[in-house]
Amino acid sequence: MRTTVRSLLRFMPAALGAAAIGACGGDEVTSITDHTPVTYNLLVNDVAVSEPYTFTAGQTVRVRIKFFNAEQQDLDPAEGEHFGGLTFNPTSLATVTRVTGHNYQLDVSGGTPATGSIEVSFGHDAQADETTFPPADVTVAATSP
Repeated sequence: MRTTVRSLLRFMPAALGAAAIGACGGDEVTSITDHTPVTYNLLVNDVAVSEPYTFTAGQTVRVRIKFFNAEQQDLDPAEGEHFGGLTFNPTSLATVTRVTGHNYQLDVSGGTPATGSIEVSFGHDAQADETTFPPADVTVAATSP
């Protein structure tokens, strides 16, 4: 998918690219050339993690989404006008609550122990439904006795 997106961006006319950037609003950091994420990393309690993701039933952790555009620029400076989202399937795996004042940070509370998937999303409002990444494997483990 990354190669396809990069290929598409390479052939995008400059005017279309400028229009896409302008659509994000005039108060954003201008050093980022494109606010469209093509990859992401997850940090759980400030520690980088990778798929398959694991959470623990009954425990709440802070998840920070690090988005990157096709040029691998970190999109953190654009967080003020953009949002990240997490969706668990099945929904009983976890509850997700956005951290006030941090649009790319969410508190995730492990729910029913099971396996499923998690989708990371990105957008201009709290629904973060403009860009959705493919589902990743996730497990919610039972707490240790």
